[in-house]
Amino acid sequence: MTPKRGSAPSAQVDIQLRPPTDAAFHAQAVTHHPFFGLLASATLLSLAACNGVAAVPALSPQAQQVRVEDREPPEGATALGAISVTHGQGCSFSGDHGTREGATAMLKDAAAQRGANFVQVTKVVEPYSGHDCTHREFKMEGLSYRLAGTPIVVASSPPPLPVPAPALDCSPPCSPGYACEAGVCQALCNPACGAGQVCRADRVCVPAAAAPERPPTP
Repeated sequence: MTPKRGSAPSAQVDIQLRPPTDAAFHAQAVTHHPFFGLLASATLLSLAACNGVAAVPALSPQAQQVRVEDREPPEGATALGAISVTHGQGCSFSGDHGTREGATAMLKDAAAQRGANFVQVTKVVEPYSGHDCTHREFKMEGLSYRLAGTPIVVASSPPPLPVPAPALDCSPPCSPGYACEAGVCQALCNPACGAGQVCRADRVCVPAAAAPERPPTP
């Protein structure tokens, strides 16, 4: 083939382009340090330990008979006043988490203490996250009633502590070597001193003549 006149022969140019560099993620570059794993486990365990649940109080036989409902009491019930209870306490990860079961038990107990056997629940505040902390209390409020035709039964309070008996004095006063205990002179020496002996302050029996005389009683 004859080239046309006035046209220069074309030169072949080879241009080599670098292949694009792809961003590759190498799993080998990520190193899991055992310290961070232990730290995370310890943190979770500490949070779980602080995240306790408040115990449900035990109920007396009278409190077990109290009805807790959201509706109004049957007709003829006698109103005995409002009551409110709080189960659980604390904020964030400290304290005990309150529950509905625990608050209901406390509501029954409070009603039984005033002779009521029916509670109409008027307000319930469950644990919630606030601006300051996570409130862990479970609160309940209600109106207590005594149903018609039921006797007044007030939950019995714990028996009072026994009052200690007044100390009894010994009359006449005890002789040297004896101490007054509940109105009776008891020998300080053990075994007790024999006839003609007295118990000295160091609890040693000595002849009565060797013991110091007892100052007269004013």
